[in-house]
Amino acid sequence: MEKPILTIQTRNALYMPIVAAEITLESTRAGTPGKLTFQVVNDHVISFHEGDNVQFRMGTELLFSGFVFSKRRSYGGVITVTAYDQIRYLKNRDTYEYEGITASDLLRRIAGDWNLQTGAIEETGYALPPRIESGKSMLDIIQGALDMTLEQSGHAFVLYDRGGELCLTHVQNMRLDTLIHAGSIGDFDYTSTIDRGAYSAIRLHQESGSGTMFFEARRDDLHRRWGILRHYAKLTEGADGQETASQLMDRHGRKTRRLRIVDAVGDPRVRGGNMLPVELDVGDLIVGQFLLAERVVHRFTENGHLMELILTGGDFVD
Repeated sequence: MEKPILTIQTRNALYMPIVAAEITLESTRAGTPGKLTFQVVNDHVISFHEGDNVQFRMGTELLFSGFVFSKRRSYGGVITVTAYDQIRYLKNRDTYEYEGITASDLLRRIAGDWNLQTGAIEETGYALPPRIESGKSMLDIIQGALDMTLEQSGHAFVLYDRGGELCLTHVQNMRLDTLIHAGSIGDFDYTSTIDRGAYSAIRLHQESGSGTMFFEARRDDLHRRWGILRHYAKLTEGADGQETASQLMDRHGRKTRRLRIVDAVGDPRVRGGNMLPVELDVGDLIVGQFLLAERVVHRFTENGHLMELILTGGDFVD
């Protein structure tokens, strides 16, 4: 295993601090910035501040480039540091109006407005309808555009920071050959439940000028097995009520399954949004397919590198 290298760049110096414990690198598929957490020894030489640049490498590969956002100190002479990548700045709020541009164009526009560095941005293709996003975070605005693109075109894209550059990649181009199987993990945590997001019936109501209408879908076999678990919601006027009810029944007429992989052999390439091949017997299900890494936590120590994964896709949800 190559040696982890952590550096902190200040205005006047470049430090390679003494790391007191493991280094943790976290990423998700969407919605949060990349996060690096570490502890350094306060040797009374090192002097750095919030806003300083942090870089973390494995050999020559740059895994993280971001900025110090918090420092916590104690009598033990150790400073606990939390750093985030550029996506943290996309949590700023503003108002954007756009028409006829793609999510890729919108990302470039926002990155330019906020002086953020960009890397490889794949073209999303779908022209967004006219829209005014008022008082929202930049991250929510971009993710909303990506969600619309997925809904209308069927193509999913992942926004992430790679070595200090914002990148946008089609999820099918995020596939890796890192096989998750019984021999490469320490343990797994698999939960199946009907207590969250599982229903045996759907009931929707819709108000219009002609009055209130109700639309229902149900699964009698699930009624017998689970009892009555009914989802109730209001539809906007003009929506196809019966079609929506049927679609919701298809989506929620199943157990909710969640899969967490514990202490997998570390692969520094793996980040939130990657597709990984999984071959695993979890008890009531044998998994043999690519799953999406919703959340990845890497833990680096002097003795090794392990990672924890939340995987979704197929029967698994976050």
